[in-house]
Amino acid sequence: MKQYLYILFFSCVVFGCQIKTERGEGPDESSVSAAEKTAAEKMKATDPRKNERYSLTEDRSKFEELRKDIPAETKSRNDEKALYMEWMSGYEREPSDIRSKYSALVSKKRENFNKDMNQIRDLYNKEETKKKDVFSKALAEERNEIKDQKLSREDRTEAYNKIDAKRKDFYAELREDRDSFEADYRQKRKDFEEYVKERSDIFNAQLKEYTAKFNELKKAKGK
Repeated sequence: MKQYLYILFFSCVVFGCQIKTERGEGPDESSVSAAEKTAAEKMKATDPRKNERYSLTEDRSKFEELRKDIPAETKSRNDEKALYMEWMSGYEREPSDIRSKYSALVSKKRENFNKDMNQIRDLYNKEETKKKDVFSKALAEERNEIKDQKLSREDRTEAYNKIDAKRKDFYAELREDRDSFEADYRQKRKDFEEYVKERSDIFNAQLKEYTAKFNELKKAKGK
């Protein structure tokens, strides 16, 4: 009877999370279309607490319709709890097997994160190169216009100086944008590692309790 009640409770948690989970306010950012996003927009979306591609959960897409009004971060936390409960239910799995499953999940999510972050950097580089090309072409056209005009030496020098000032301002702005991008890039990576550590600490604490109970039951069976 006790085992039956445990299974019933676990089923409610996993399959009825639209009732048991926390609810919050705000849209689900993971549902926004990724089409035609800039590097900055894609960078903003790389939040492991909101994007299930990086969060330490398994695919539970068939339940998403039931949970469509729950914010992504809340859903992620609930899914993590349900996943650990599933792994540790019944005290049947060896603790080492559970740890291996968790390590494999972390590796998969880190691989997803690294792949997307590298793509974001590549996209930013392409955007930056395009800006340079457009600007260089525009500046070349301005220089050609000056060449075609009949100007005094002083006026010509002044015109070229203005173009050179534009060039310096443009590249100064590019450097500022690059510094800002790199700072965001480093922060996102730091956020991900902090997220993994935070969730790993929770998992390790739960696994420790599970291991103690598992060994206790195993010892009792051996008597």
